This record gives sequence, structure tokens and C-alpha cells, in this order.
Amino acid sequence: MNNNLKRSDRVPDYAAVSASGQPKALAAYSHIRHAIITMRIQPGATINEKEICAELGVSRTPMREAVLRLAQEGLVTVVPSGGTFVNNISLRGVIEGHLVRSSLELRIVRLAARSYDAIHDRDFDLLMFLQADAAKRQDYDRFLAVDNDFHRLLCRMAGFPDIWQTIHNATGQLDRVRRTAIPRSGYFDEVEQEHRAIYEAIRAGDARLAHDLLRQHLDDIAAVVEYVVADQPGLIVQEPGFDLSRLDMMLAPAAQ
Repeated sequence: MNNNLKRSDRVPDYAAVSASGQPKALAAYSHIRHAIITMRIQPGATINEKEICAELGVSRTPMREAVLRLAQEGLVTVVPSGGTFVNNISLRGVIEGHLVRSSLELRIVRLAARSYDAIHDRDFDLLMFLQADAAKRQDYDRFLAVDNDFHRLLCRMAGFPDIWQTIHNATGQLDRVRRTAIPRSGYFDEVEQEHRAIYEAIRAGDARLAHDLLRQHLDDIAAVVEYVVADQPGLIVQEPGFDLSRLDMMLAPAAQ
């Protein structure tokens, strides 16, 4: 398998990232992470750093910075003098990402409802248009990106935009599972309806309803994991103490 990406398969906004003058390490990180999340680089595959450097026009230093960041997120393992390998999807990592995401976002959505400002309506409308367009074209990668942008918007609305980076850093394994599950029946319509309902609750200033709707939206992860396990057996590694038999217990929402 060719583990490098064709130019046509790059992150949709890669050219914009590079052209905006952001650090080359960040561009390389985004490029490789996107390939891992979308499964274009499969678990167990070797990252050919030399070839990717040549393709992206970056030197070894920013590439190493990008790889170390990916290692910190648990997406790759660096073996000294042995190469860099894409990690398997860890059920423990998926659960950990969900715990971080739900813990932060359930507080965030309450704050967003309490500080609602109509200035964000245009951003929301654009996201809904892009989400519908991605669904129409069956563009799974774009749909996941827009889905994440909706949750990023919640952080901005709450007044804590940097919280999204914390969520992003913790949810690499979770996003790999979410991306794999997108083709399941009814997923597009389900997510669009849930996003609209959450935003309407925020617009109405109903913090409790927004919280409850987001919790229902996020708690779908158990069904997502079970779908992926049934559809692609062996894709998700179950570690001791972290297996499907305990999934519902570990993902159960905290008492309100």
C-alpha cells in the first residue's frame, strides 16, 4: 500500500494553511494527521518521512516536530532507528477521547446558551450549508471536518475558543472511529438534525435543554464503536480492562 497521499487527497485546506505562513511543522502535522484520521494511512503502516518531506517541500526538522506531536496524541509510535508507525485504534484511547470531549463540551454548551450572540448565526448557517453539501456529495472526510467545526463554534460562542485545541489533541483515536462509522445508514440526517436542535436551544438561551441535547448527541459513541467493530472486526484493539463488555458502563453519563 502507498502510505503517501496524492496531491488530490490532501487535507482540503492544506494549501491555505501553507500559504497563510503558518509553521511548516504545523502544515506537516495537519497533513499526516488527516491521513491517519481518514484511514488513508492504515494502522500499522510506516510513515515514510523522507517521501512526505519531498512532497510537502519541508525539511526534516519540521517533519520531526510534526511526528513528535502525533506521537504525543497516541497516533503514531516512533521506534529509534526503526521508523515511525501508525498505531492501531485503541478502545481505551477512544473512551479517553470521549471522556475529555464530553466533560468539556457539556460545560461549554451551557456557557454558549447563557452568552448567546446573534453574531454567530451566520457561521452556523454556513456550517449547515457545508454539512448538507458534504452529505449530498457523500464526502465523508469533509462531513467529519464540518462536524468538528460545529463543535469548535460552540467553544467560540462560549467565549473559550482555545478549549477546542484541548479537545482536538485528545480525540485523535475517537475521530478515527467516527470517520469509519460515517457510512452507516441515516448518519448524515441524524447529525444535521441534532446540530440544528442544539443550536436552537442555544439561541433560545435554554442552557439545560442545550446540555441535554448535546449529551444525547455525544452519547451515541457506544453505538458508533459497536458498528465499527461489527463492520471491520479487528480494527479496534481492546486492551485488558477496556473491552466491549464494559463499554456501556465506562461511557455512562455522570449523574446530573
